Amino acid sequence: MTTQTPLRTRPLMPEFGAEILDVDVANASPETVRQIIDVFNTSGVILLRNQRLDKPQLMAFTSVFGELGDNTREEYVDPEFPKIYVISNKVVNGRAIGQHDANHGWHSDLATAQRPALCTLLQALEVPDEGSDTLVADMCGAFRALPAERQSELMNYRLHQSFVEMRRSRGLPVTPEMSEAMPDVFHPMVRRHPVDGRKALWLGSLPIGIVGVPNPQGLDLLDELLEFATQERFTYRHKWQVGDILIWDDRMTLHTATPYDMTKYTRLMHRTWVLGEVPLAA
Repeated sequence: MTTQTPLRTRPLMPEFGAEILDVDVANASPETVRQIIDVFNTSGVILLRNQRLDKPQLMAFTSVFGELGDNTREEYVDPEFPKIYVISNKVVNGRAIGQHDANHGWHSDLATAQRPALCTLLQALEVPDEGSDTLVADMCGAFRALPAERQSELMNYRLHQSFVEMRRSRGLPVTPEMSEAMPDVFHPMVRRHPVDGRKALWLGSLPIGIVGVPNPQGLDLLDELLEFATQERFTYRHKWQVGDILIWDDRMTLHTATPYDMTKYTRLMHRTWVLGEVPLAA
């Protein structure tokens, strides 16, 4: 019997994230793919460099993590592959081919859905020489660093998330069909990972508040927790190279983009995401 060689990895931070080395995803064996998933499930965020995936290959690789999610901003999806979302400042034939300002502000993807994202994949096709870093915060590490009394308190809370209010806050239209399809949801503030049970502080995406805690007290607590959890000691800063694929676990992280000079540089990224389970309370 042939023994599969373990993947070579190195940490992105001392206790968070992993870069997987010497793997060509497009030609990876099923056993290698299983090992990639195992590393992902215990790391929070993984990096694969020097990848050259075409769109069908990106779709196929995303699918090994689970069911691909749809995109609500249909004007920025790839015309042939609508599960692929385009993030770019490029204009082709007078049309913006992607969303130029996606992912700014700390958040977890699809947090306003009944089944928030399990993970998000971001593939770098063109990157600026400076700026446009992506930050990923370790919410397991942040939770572990809280005093025991605060941990116990937060495990009793649920977040009130609203797709409708998120759209309105961004100046986007809200149709009756959207309101019916995406009702408000109430998710635990502390989530339990389904693979190994570790706990994460989970702050969603622009929550309306905390169930049972009146505003502004609830929003003030969320601001306090967000400031704590996104300190540099919990945050991986990714400097992009063409060919990078970065995959973060939306159940255990927050992420945000950083700005760059859009008048000077071009950026082109492809994003896919995978639907997760209904969040498990800690």
